[in-house]
Amino acid sequence: MPPSLQITPPSGQVVTRKGGPVSFECRANGNPNPTVQWSKRDGLLPSGLQVETNYMLNINEVRRQDGGIYQCTASNGIGQPVTGEIKLHVLYPPEVKVLRSWVNSGEGLEAKLDCVVHSDPPAEVTWYQDSFQLQPTDRRLMLHNGQTHSLIIKNVQMSDFGNYSCLVTNSIGRDKRYIELSGKPGPAKIISSQYSNPHEYDLKWTVQSVFPIIEVRVLFKKIMINSSYHHPGQWHDLLIKPSQSYNSATSERTQSYRLHNLQADSTYECVIQTKNQHGYGELSDTFQWYTAPKGRIILQSNGGVFNSFSEVILLSILSILLMISS
Repeated sequence: MPPSLQITPPSGQVVTRKGGPVSFECRANGNPNPTVQWSKRDGLLPSGLQVETNYMLNINEVRRQDGGIYQCTASNGIGQPVTGEIKLHVLYPPEVKVLRSWVNSGEGLEAKLDCVVHSDPPAEVTWYQDSFQLQPTDRRLMLHNGQTHSLIIKNVQMSDFGNYSCLVTNSIGRDKRYIELSGKPGPAKIISSQYSNPHEYDLKWTVQSVFPIIEVRVLFKKIMINSSYHHPGQWHDLLIKPSQSYNSATSERTQSYRLHNLQADSTYECVIQTKNQHGYGELSDTFQWYTAPKGRIILQSNGGVFNSFSEVILLSILSILLMISS
């Protein structure tokens, strides 16, 4: 006898809340006794497997991602396998994330704040500046495209800078995320190498700022072996105005500065703070680098770092051979 199926629940539909347990049953008849296998259309089972063999499929704690169509297939080698389906619909409170928690803009420009919302039942999204609920205007637009809800502020004014939040609510719960809109630079991100020549270091960083950086504060120090909270190493505090390149697509500016008079075979750390016409931004994360021992040369190249004297000699020989051959 070829296989036949009986699915529980018979409707083929299951609605449950996130976090609860759920079970599907797929009884099969036939001779020989059929094998029953579970799979999920367009994805893996909650266990992470593609297929599970059992007449029962149990999910102990349903997640949002577990929603979808589950298929049970029975086969016994007689005739064609038969397949039944159960659709799992998961209800859950809103889950919100922001694309950027800090957004840089300037007076007269446009700013876009985004919240990505997952919710079932559908949720209502409300925007706030500080504790004041915002209403759409000609200058302030509230749009959504799929799961992304956006607050667009045109012709940004000084009063627009501050803390924003998107509050998302449905019948099961709520969630909130915060975004800061600022004219100041973002925290610098140091992108230079962690190794340097014995006595100098090319410090390089990027910073997000639609307005030019007018001043940079660099604080660095040698990490002493016996440094402590009460007796830290001495900080060197520099105010500099290095040149900058600007990427209009990302609003990022790239700058660099060469530090001199370092001690060989040592560990240094530094932080950077940048300033534009709106003021100083936040400090960068602390960054560490290591100076080479005395007499050891480090060459920076687009392909990497050459950090031994023998490598430098080898490169010089190769260059001479290439010149001779040409």
